[in-house]
Amino acid sequence: MAICLIVGQVALRMMNVNLVFDYPVWVLLLCLLCGLVYSGMLYYKSSRSGFSLATKRILAVFRFITISILALLLLSPLVERKSQYVEEPLLIFVQDNSASLLLVQDTSYYRSDYLAGLYGFLEKMSDATDPRLYTFGESFSAERAIDFSEQVTHMSEVFYELDMRYSNRNIGAVVMAGDGLYNKGANPLYAAGRVHYPVYTIAMGDTLPRRDLILKRVNHNEITYLGNRFPVEIDIEALQSEGLNSRLSIRRNGDELFGKNITFASGHHVETISLHLEADEAGMQRYRASLDPVEGEVSLDNNYRDFFIDVIDGRQRVLILANSPHPDAGAIRESLVQNDHFEIDVSLVDQFQGSVEAYDLLILHQIPSVTHPSPAILSQAEEESTPILFVLGKQTDLEAFNRLSHGLDLQARSEALEETLPAYNQAFSLFSLQEATRSLLDYLPPLYSPFGTYALSGEAQVLLYQQIGQVMTERPLVVFFSPGDRRTGVITGEGLWRWRLHTFMRREGHHAFDDLISRMIQYLALKEDRRLFRIQTAPLVYENEAVLLEAELYNPAYELINEPEIRLEIFNEDGISFPYVMGRTANAYRLDAGIFEPGLYTWEAQVQAGGERYSEQGMFTVSPLDLEGLRTTADHRLLFQIAENTGAGMFFPDQWDDLRADILAREDLSPRMYAQKDFTELINLRAIFFIALLLLTLEWLIRKRSGSY
Repeated sequence: MAICLIVGQVALRMMNVNLVFDYPVWVLLLCLLCGLVYSGMLYYKSSRSGFSLATKRILAVFRFITISILALLLLSPLVERKSQYVEEPLLIFVQDNSASLLLVQDTSYYRSDYLAGLYGFLEKMSDATDPRLYTFGESFSAERAIDFSEQVTHMSEVFYELDMRYSNRNIGAVVMAGDGLYNKGANPLYAAGRVHYPVYTIAMGDTLPRRDLILKRVNHNEITYLGNRFPVEIDIEALQSEGLNSRLSIRRNGDELFGKNITFASGHHVETISLHLEADEAGMQRYRASLDPVEGEVSLDNNYRDFFIDVIDGRQRVLILANSPHPDAGAIRESLVQNDHFEIDVSLVDQFQGSVEAYDLLILHQIPSVTHPSPAILSQAEEESTPILFVLGKQTDLEAFNRLSHGLDLQARSEALEETLPAYNQAFSLFSLQEATRSLLDYLPPLYSPFGTYALSGEAQVLLYQQIGQVMTERPLVVFFSPGDRRTGVITGEGLWRWRLHTFMRREGHHAFDDLISRMIQYLALKEDRRLFRIQTAPLVYENEAVLLEAELYNPAYELINEPEIRLEIFNEDGISFPYVMGRTANAYRLDAGIFEPGLYTWEAQVQAGGERYSEQGMFTVSPLDLEGLRTTADHRLLFQIAENTGAGMFFPDQWDDLRADILAREDLSPRMYAQKDFTELINLRAIFFIALLLLTLEWLIRKRSGSY
């Protein structure tokens, strides 16, 4: 039997199949020994079995083989199969599918004759290679039709995709056809420098500069506030238009808001025009900047550009009330007026005639005081849960302040004030300060704080501690409290105006001090969203991006739920509706509404939960992405460098035969043989099962025929 196993192993090796064990070879002898002992005990332990000697031998052999096989399977042997295959060299053709290729005079050539030549080239190359066709533009794809419609050219992505898809494959050559223009990703010359295969290039497009006016870029804020004047910068470029005139205009709803006549002084005129527009209407506003065309322009699609600005009628109103005239109030006001998020009013407390209800935040400078306890203002702020920032000083009535129970109890030991330097609390987590602001704290002059005992209660968050000389204390200089839904801040010292002047002296500007005050006010005035139904989406997407909406639904206990169905409708500017049902995530909702044409869209969503109906509304804009029209002159130099650096060549669209001959003449264009090993557990082979079953069946039939069982 051992000889049979050896012969079997030799036969398997001749068939490129081998048995692999994790045990020494001599263990196979134990398997044979098990089969031998078992069959011997079964058929030779007694001479009264009634079988003839020949029958016994046959039955013993059957049982011996079966038991040996089963014992062998217990060792979990593997069957190793070796296979070899030949891979023809791959010819990968990547075609630029961007819209810039159609910025030529004869576009019909690329739509018809060029494509016919491309497919004919691939068919001829199939005799010696395995051709593959891909397109690139916005993405690298094998399925997209060649229609030259993509609005982005990501050329370097070609080499990253080929590296992922064809790593360690037999790439004979890559042919890249395009105009050499790209507007996304890294420089393709660097990406091509890392490849190990030749990259042939087909130079498409026109390298001759032609007359064209290009509105390259519009720089603007995405958000502004109603009543503000917001800046706009427009970059324009004029090619081959020396001595010609045009007009730059900005329109909204057909009305011209700005206009300027331009004369182009050279054949390559570049100019940046700065202007300001008035935000006189709330909501998402659509503007169009355009250049009047000149005679003989190669393309008019790059003469205009639409941009969108969200005009918000929601600045937070801040009231600064002072007990008496003080430079601190002016310093705080000057810091906040730089921020468009705030609308600032300043008044002495005895001259204030308005209502606290109209404001989102109160800044009380040394109020309450003995002369102006202001109980009406404080009680109204308490009723409206209006956030307050207290600035304490010599005029503050500390006993009245302590009775307000905002979290700080200050027991003065004398009427004198002491100098206190700011020391930043590294554990503060409510908001962050810029590094420039934090580094400035070590050089600021002291504030003047009440001398006494400071006691904090509740969840106090200290931003700055008091440092007296070189001694660090646990007394707060700036501290915040948030009992319930109301937020309160306390600055336990006066003299902020010195900080602002010192900032200007050291930094030649007030930015660091303004950042400190603005972040404190932004935190205090921030309103927590307590809605049970919320939907979020990006206010601006580009025409090649999908519109995504995410929703959250809460029960009255503010626990996320997503059992009810949310129906949402999107409306375009013509009132056409696109209905959707939002999909469910783990505990919320999400909708991928797909890609929309450029324009302004509104949406409405409704959901029924807990017997209540909730609804939300909003809007978003889809902006056109006209990157392909910004450059109209092909860059064949880049294509030549890519081909030369990879040991290939550059050809033109009418040189298909020359390209084919050059590729086929390469010595490295040859088939490659690969060897592969596959491992399978022997017990998984069905043949083993049927062999054992056949042997046991034959043994049983012989025993039955011989009159046994």
